[in-house]
Amino acid sequence: MNVQSMTGFARAVAEYNGTSIAWEVKSVNGKSVEVRLRLPQGFDRLETAVRQTVQKRFARG
Repeated sequence: MNVQSMTGFARAVAEYNGTSIAWEVKSVNGKSVEVRLRLPQGFDRLETAVRQTVQKRFARG
């Protein structure tokens, strides 16, 4: 999917076996990709890998 916009928002929620996850993507007039994560305790080690993956996959401009 190729989306080009200065401002956007998306949210997706999934649940499996009593565990839920929510993803939000916001884009507000920036020229770079900034990733912010709020992870449950114990998942902190995933932050760097998730951030790098998102920044490689998505680009602003």
